[in-house]
Amino acid sequence: MEVSQESNASAPPRESGIALNGIFVLLSIAAVYFARDFLVPVVMAFFIALTFRPSVRWLARRGIAAWASTFGFTMALILLGVAAAFAFSGPIATWIADAPEIQREFIEKIQGARAYLDGLVNLSENLQAAAAPKEAATQEVVVKDSGVSTALMVLANYPVYGLAMLSGAMVLSIFFMASGDLFYEKLIHVLPNLSDKKTALRIVYDVERQVSFYLLSLGAINVGVGVLVALSFQLLGMPTPWIWALFAFILNFIPYLGPIMGLALSAIVAVVVFDSLTYAMLVPLAYGVIIGLETQIVSPAVLSRSLQINAVAILLALAFWAWAWGIAGIILAVPLLVTLRVFCSHLESLWALGEFLTQSNNENHQPPAPNESSFE
Repeated sequence: MEVSQESNASAPPRESGIALNGIFVLLSIAAVYFARDFLVPVVMAFFIALTFRPSVRWLARRGIAAWASTFGFTMALILLGVAAAFAFSGPIATWIADAPEIQREFIEKIQGARAYLDGLVNLSENLQAAAAPKEAATQEVVVKDSGVSTALMVLANYPVYGLAMLSGAMVLSIFFMASGDLFYEKLIHVLPNLSDKKTALRIVYDVERQVSFYLLSLGAINVGVGVLVALSFQLLGMPTPWIWALFAFILNFIPYLGPIMGLALSAIVAVVVFDSLTYAMLVPLAYGVIIGLETQIVSPAVLSRSLQINAVAILLALAFWAWAWGIAGIILAVPLLVTLRVFCSHLESLWALGEFLTQSNNENHQPPAPNESSFE
């Protein structure tokens, strides 16, 4: 009887702990959503600083002060951004202005191709004859309302907000990089015991190393993708091929959704530009081949298996961060997952979550020991 009373007495604290954890998760999600104007530039600055911190530390060992290398990296990024703005702003503005005309011509050509195919296939003629004319008209209006111009207008209105966010992130990243190892020293100072200090340092150095490697490697891969897209589109006769290189470079930072968007956009413009629908399909075919080679051969060879995340986890992260932070969240989703994956690899309590995030299924993979680390 006493045992049952003791078990009943211990049940409420456990249930209350679960309830408190659930409340904490909900409050964290609410904070992430409502504080996005503050958190987005901070997180961007964090990842910019992580990308260049190994290089800053390497230069510091060779006598170059952290503030000097930080200033050099920052000026290089600013000059690159200004040069890209001058080179691409005019053609992109022309694209946005011509978006309604592009949409109209695309719909006309698709309707013409559909009429041609309907004339060849008797079954299609019978199905269309049985359909109500009003329903067909309604479908046509829906296509016009959700076309290319709407998407381009959304993209046209976003750069002002995005530029403000990026500017704030750049300023913050300068202070993060120029501070040197001050953050790590403070982290060691505030933690209570030696074991916690070692674990914390292993985590921050591993996060820094893996995030930096991931972002720099992905950036180099995307530059190659953009160059190949531009060259192939120039051979096919597509206008402004280097604008397509910029689109491919940016969109390829977004897993799954980015390549699909680039493929669809290139197909729409190709249909408008070329008279032959068959020849126009060579453009998205070339784009798809380049992206396929990148995703199936280049990225798996360049990125280590430890940085390859489960596809389901990536899709869930994209959906959540798109809801919370919009386009910035979509771009930051995978770097955040890589960071979480590093934490999971070092903390035994998060090992199960790390197994879910990992792409490979390694039965020999065991939870980390208290003093074990993947950082050398």
